[in-house]
Amino acid sequence: MKHFRFLLAICLLSLVSNLFAQTTPNKPVKQCNAQLARQLIEQQTDFSNIIGETDKRINVLIKVADFLWTSDEETARRYFADAFKFAQDLYHDKDIEKSENRSLVSSQPDYRFKVITAIAGHDGQWAKRLTETVLKEFDEDKGKDKRDSFDQDREIQQLLGIAAKVAKDNPDLALSLARRVMRYSLTHFWYSSLFQIAENNQPLADSIYSELLNNYSDTEVYRLLYLSAYPFGRARIFGIERYNLDSSLPANFSSNQNLERQFLTTLFRRISRLSHENTSKSILTETPELAVAVTALNELEPTVSQQFPELIQLFSQAKVQAISNVSIEVMDFANKRGETDRNFNNPFAEKLKDIEKADAEGKLTDYQIYKLALSARKEENFKAAENWLDKMQEEKARLDTVNYFYFKRSKLAVKERRFDEAKKYAEKIGKIEHRAVLYFDIAEAKLREPNTKYESLDALWEVYQMAAKAPDSVEKAQVLMGLANMYEKINHSNALDSLSLAVKTANTLNSHNLFSSSQIQQINGRNFGFSFVYDVPGFDINKTFYEVSRNDFLGALTWAESFTDRYVRALAVIAVVKDCEKSMKPVQPKIKKIS
Repeated sequence: MKHFRFLLAICLLSLVSNLFAQTTPNKPVKQCNAQLARQLIEQQTDFSNIIGETDKRINVLIKVADFLWTSDEETARRYFADAFKFAQDLYHDKDIEKSENRSLVSSQPDYRFKVITAIAGHDGQWAKRLTETVLKEFDEDKGKDKRDSFDQDREIQQLLGIAAKVAKDNPDLALSLARRVMRYSLTHFWYSSLFQIAENNQPLADSIYSELLNNYSDTEVYRLLYLSAYPFGRARIFGIERYNLDSSLPANFSSNQNLERQFLTTLFRRISRLSHENTSKSILTETPELAVAVTALNELEPTVSQQFPELIQLFSQAKVQAISNVSIEVMDFANKRGETDRNFNNPFAEKLKDIEKADAEGKLTDYQIYKLALSARKEENFKAAENWLDKMQEEKARLDTVNYFYFKRSKLAVKERRFDEAKKYAEKIGKIEHRAVLYFDIAEAKLREPNTKYESLDALWEVYQMAAKAPDSVEKAQVLMGLANMYEKINHSNALDSLSLAVKTANTLNSHNLFSSSQIQQINGRNFGFSFVYDVPGFDINKTFYEVSRNDFLGALTWAESFTDRYVRALAVIAVVKDCEKSMKPVQPKIKKIS
């Protein structure tokens, strides 16, 4: 600890002019040579053979294969093939175990697609062949009712995810995967996937969208509405189910009037073919399709009249057809559901009025306070909602809500450069990993400001003190790993100190799931639940060891090899030697490629 304080003092006193001018070399460091790199990689491969958990073996093989592809493609293909075989075995043995709680339900990773994603970065044709292998089994399992509605189309979601990832570097593969998915029913996964593809390649996403409309022109109206947000550049779809789906728009996304017109024309023509005999219901809310159509048309009417007057006649025909065939009972059902959704999504001011009224009548509920806390967006909202938090009756729900409330409030203060207030709000958060993230945000924001960049050391020093005093835990190890990542941008010696303590902490734990690049905040109440996931790249063992190794290969390697857990050690070592491939010469293949 004294050593750390001394280094901090040196940073503050003697590096005033150039502390933040430290640069990271782009070339591989001298100690990292081809022979050593290959030796270390082979060791990790050997270690993977004695790792008991199949998922961890797969992760190691993927990373080794990625590393070797440039210098030894033949061996890399063999490792990728082994990884895919293990992934298939794991799928058949466990069939994607599902973890769930009251606020979060999610499937564990399907490692078949993790392998395919890695292969897609090197060999698109091979990735397509493996995709067909997976989809053949998917087709055979269809109709056997072995999955619930939550994950019955998970393969579709995974494939669209791969398409989004390769859209920039391999648009042909992305288009091929998208067209392959179009053989199945239109699902809500397309709603967010289109924006994800557009983030990397909007012209490609626009082209795929046009094909989608042509391909699904005869599908149910509620399915067509999954495609209503994209051309308009909206975060929500049109219609009664707009609050059931949400997505963020890519930066610099551009709406497309031609695609808007194509969507509206397709929708109106489809609605015009509905009849009173139609009994289908939406998957998300079980709302009758005719009611879905009417509510969508009502919302679209201003858009049509103002922007697409040439479509008014087609719109009117569709609306007459829908209204004439829908029953009063069905519309009453739809209106009640719509009112419930609107209440939940009311502006902050309306929620505050509802709470004050309920409190005066003695009818205040935890759910109302929870909704108010989640809807705060501006500092004045947070101030108005703050006094209501203590009135939540259920202790667990109150603590969860307070944690999330001040986390978001501190994030806003950082964004608005109110650093003292951001720190004050961060101190109200009980969980060390969440509080540390906010201190990191403060430090990074101060780094960008010439007159406050040296103050960032204070924020990081407080994180170090906080972590050093905490009992050993996964959260403590993660925070120290993130601290090492942050310090690497400022002072390498401090980064190594934090890294060493992170490794020592990890070695005292039984949990092997130490370092994740994302964190989850949850609120669990009796009749409500919420989960919020955010990325923390610095918590990722791969990211941190790679960044440290760029300045100090041997120092990073020393601590990477100090992990007692074989799996964690393998990940760290592979991250350290990542750039060594730049100094490796390709070897000539001796056997036929394995694919």
